[in-house]
Parts: sequence; C-alpha cells; structure tokens
Amino acid sequence: MKDNPISLFHELESYVRGSKDRLYHYMYACILEQRLADLLLLSRCGVHPEDSDRLAVRLASQRSLCVQAASDIAEGTQKAWGSTPVWPDYKVAKSSVTQKRPELFSLIRVMQELRTPECSGYDLCDLEVCREDALHWLRDHADPSSPPVLIGVRTGGAFYAPLWASALRQRWGSDAHYHTVRALRKPSDPGASLYLPEELSMLPDAIDPDTDIVILEDQPHTGGTVLELAGRLSVKYRLNKSVWVSSPGRLFKIENGRLVKRSDRIPLNAAKKKRIWQMLGSSEEVVEFLLPKLGISDARPADLETVPSKSVPHWNDPMYRHDAPFRINPKKTPFFIRQKSTNEPVAFAKFIGKDLFGDFQFHQLKKFEQYLPDVLTYEDGYVVTKYEPELREMRDLFVNMPSAVTNEICQNMSGYWKTLLASCQVSGGHPVHPLADHWQTYLGEMEDFIGRKLPSDPDWFEHSLHTEWTSSAHVYTSLPYANQYGHWRARLSAGQRLKTYRFHVDSTWGGTSSIEVELASFLLENRVRPDDFRLLVNQVQKEAESLTVEAVADALPIACILQVANLLKQAKGESRLSKELILSETMQSFEYLQAMKPKLSDVR
Repeated sequence: MKDNPISLFHELESYVRGSKDRLYHYMYACILEQRLADLLLLSRCGVHPEDSDRLAVRLASQRSLCVQAASDIAEGTQKAWGSTPVWPDYKVAKSSVTQKRPELFSLIRVMQELRTPECSGYDLCDLEVCREDALHWLRDHADPSSPPVLIGVRTGGAFYAPLWASALRQRWGSDAHYHTVRALRKPSDPGASLYLPEELSMLPDAIDPDTDIVILEDQPHTGGTVLELAGRLSVKYRLNKSVWVSSPGRLFKIENGRLVKRSDRIPLNAAKKKRIWQMLGSSEEVVEFLLPKLGISDARPADLETVPSKSVPHWNDPMYRHDAPFRINPKKTPFFIRQKSTNEPVAFAKFIGKDLFGDFQFHQLKKFEQYLPDVLTYEDGYVVTKYEPELREMRDLFVNMPSAVTNEICQNMSGYWKTLLASCQVSGGHPVHPLADHWQTYLGEMEDFIGRKLPSDPDWFEHSLHTEWTSSAHVYTSLPYANQYGHWRARLSAGQRLKTYRFHVDSTWGGTSSIEVELASFLLENRVRPDDFRLLVNQVQKEAESLTVEAVADALPIACILQVANLLKQAKGESRLSKELILSETMQSFEYLQAMKPKLSDVR
C-alpha cells in the first residue's frame, strides 16, 4: 500500500513546512521519528522491503534532530529551521499482515492514523514541562556515574523522550541517547500490551545492571503498558534497580510490580498566558476574552454567559483533582455563549486540540467550510461558531420530504466526501474492518443491554465484516468514534432553499475508514431510500473511481455494527444515553437494514 500524494500526512508535511512555529517543527520531527521506527520494525519483521540497516541510520539521525529541536526550544534559539523532511511512504502487502504476522495488524492500523497524542488532546500539558521533569530527576535521583537509558513508548512518549535527552546532555553530552518502542495489542487479548521481540532487540544489547532506566509515557491509567515493558526490560538486563516511569508532571517508580508515585504537579507552564480551557468554570473570564471576536454589536460582557452543552463538570472542578489519573480534558465540555436576557445562544465553542494537532485540524476544517456554521474565531484550540437555531435532522428530511428535496440533499452532500477524499486520504489496504473479529461480541452486548433480540442476517454480517477493503480509498475521519446521524442537519427555508450542515467534521479523535463505510453509515443512519442511495453513491463515484454501489451496499452491516459499538460506548461514558433512546435507535437501524436488503438488488 502507498500513501496517496494528497494524503493526510502529506497535507501535514506541507502545513508544517509553511510554518515558522518551532514547536510545530519539533512535533513533526517526533511524528517522523515514529514513522521511521515503525518502518524499521516492519522491516525487521520481514514485511517491509526497505533495507533495515539503512532505515536504522535514518532513524538514529532523526532522533538526533529531535533532541536538537528540543534543545533549541528550551534555549529559545532563533536560528532558521532546516528543511522539513519528506514524509516516507511505505508498501506492505496485505498477506504480510494477515498470514505471516497477525500481531502486526494493530501496527499497520496505527501507521494509517494521525494519532493525536494525549498531551495535545485530552490530557493536556505544555511540552516544555517534560524538560523540567528531567532536570528535577537529574538533580534529585540520578546516578552520576552513567546516563540513564531513556525509552519512550510510542505515541506519547516519542514527544517526551527528546526533551529528556536534551536535558540530560547537560551532564553527559552526546552520550545521552533515547529509544522508542511501540506498544501493540495482543490479537488474543486486545486489552493487553505486546512488545515485539524484534523491537526489543534494537535496544542496547547489554547495560550495567545498576544503570537507571526511565520509561517516558502518557499518564498511566491502569499502568499495564509500562509494567509490561518494565518486566521485559528487567529480564533482558537483569536489573538490580527499579525502573522509573515519567509522564508530564509526574514521576513514578516501579516497586513490587506496581507504580508508586514519587511526584505530581499540574504539567502547565505558569509563565504562559491563561488559555480558554484554563478559564472554564469562570463564565465572566471566558466571555470577556471571546466577546471582541463574536461580532456582536453593542454587547457588553455582562450581557452574556457561558453554558455547558453537557452536564459534565469542567476538568478544573475541585472534585477531579484527586482523581488518578487527573486529566486536563476540555474536550468533554463544549459550551454555548448565550444572551442572559433571552437565554438564546449566540455561539458554540468546541475544543479540537492543542498545539500542532489542534491547529492542523482547524486548517483541515476550513476545507469543509460550506458544511460548517459560520466560524467566528479559533482560539486556544477552540473552534467558535455561530449558533444555528431550528435546524432539522437530515434523517427527518430523508424520511418525510419528497424526492425532489432528498435528491438535492444528495447532490449537495456529495461534495463533503469529495473534500474528505481530497484532504484526508491515508494508506489503504485494510485486510478487514477492525471490528471484524469482535462484531458478534458487540451485537451480543447490545442485545443484553436492551433486552431484545436484534433482527440480523449472521451470514451477511460475517461476509461484510470480513470483506477485504484493499482497492477502496481510505480516509482518516471521526466516524469510528462518533455516532453520525445527529451530526447531519439542514435548514429548509420557506422558499425551499436548502442549506446542509455537517457537525463533528474534526477527526482529532478519529480513525481509519473506507469511503464505502463512510457512505454506508450516512445511508443507514439517515434512513436513505434506494433511489437516493444510488444517486449519492454515483455522485461520489466521480471522485473515487473504485467506488461502486455494490460495495457500499455490502458495507451496510459494518456501518450497523459501528453504530452499535459507538452507542455502547456512549451508554458507558459520561454522556450516558438513556436505554430507551439506545433501544429505539438500534432497533430502527436493524429494521432498516432488514427492509433494505431485498431492495438492494434494485439499488445495485
């Protein structure tokens, strides 16, 4: 498989090349390090043709660039940034994963995704804090006789390790190296971490048993990822000392098989100006900051207030401070700005990410401008849009409006997928959909939850979920993490003028999907009729030559199981959708699918 020349990663490369922000270039360098490390791992596993020795040299050079970039940021160096490296393409035959090494499937998935690290998404930190962490450790805990072995766990640890290495070079110079390893998922137990022996063999062959090892990773939740790695390292090196673990602002030591916290501070740079997500809970502060950007004439701060769109406390609510882990997570709490006198919303603010990841996501969002509400401003990772009242769910229009209106919707909305294909393509070649091996589990769990048997054709579902999507266009999208129908809305004015909207376009928290599954999900969740089904697919087909009506029809069971998985997630999460709503939504989807099946021959 090979990245499309207009793929998401090449979009990112171009975006960084056009920026003077040194943090962008540092983060891109760390993203590139992960790519090269993953390619080297594939090469060592025998499923990537590039010479592993040559890749190892490139990787070592890239890590040196990352450490230098970290030092430049810490020291405030103003020298011009060097050329932005080209994103390396790769080609892996599908049989390499499905037949030779099934455990590599999760690695291939990761390589297709532009994963937002926790530090930029839902456990925010200021990255420079990591360098301070290293200096504190150096002062309070380091063995002065030799540099520690630094190992970052990809994804998050790959952004932290160079900052640690740059600090440790103050004492040990160029002898302070770092490594990264990829935590994969066991095919037999997706909840368990797996480190491949080919990657562990690329760590130093031997070290003194008294050498310190520091694992850099996102804030531990259960600790399973780092405990598994520490156990493997203790055996490999016959260590006499406990392994250290650091995440931004936190330091742990592994003692008797468990993580013991040694220090804990909020990982933010106190010298930086207060950002919107730090003001949450103070309506006056947020309104005063945003008011000049809202375009509301004659409004005073006292006239407006912020109102959460969900009944979830903000991350900085005191009730959370003693949680383990304690996360700075503004993504859970989007908010409205409304007029106090009328309670009418005037704007909606949603957090989409911090630093390079949030800013690049906004850059991508602007390409979908015709389907978004008017964007008033983008500040501190928040997209603030004009509030659009009285919109109708698109499902309602498809079910109740005449074909003239629904045909117009299909023609109007086809441009959304054209933009998605032009801006968000990633490497194709999923052997099967990621839910393929677990669809029956999800189905059974949903039936237990709602207390009903769902009408389904097991043979159709099994065939659909195990279809090899090797020729289709793949995109990085919010679909795998977002129930879709509520995000498609429209306004039909008195003169029958149609305006369509797509909410939650941002894929900061997203995943890989084929264009067939994207369309099938839209068709399923909006209850689209057969004629409109064909019309919409034919419109999108002009931009994706391999797309067929037959393939989209075959993807409908995937869309159904994907919806089930998302609804179950929402049932367990803080949004806590009601059992009645989930029962109604799920039953309607399965009934739609059963009713559509005999009509699919007409659609085809």
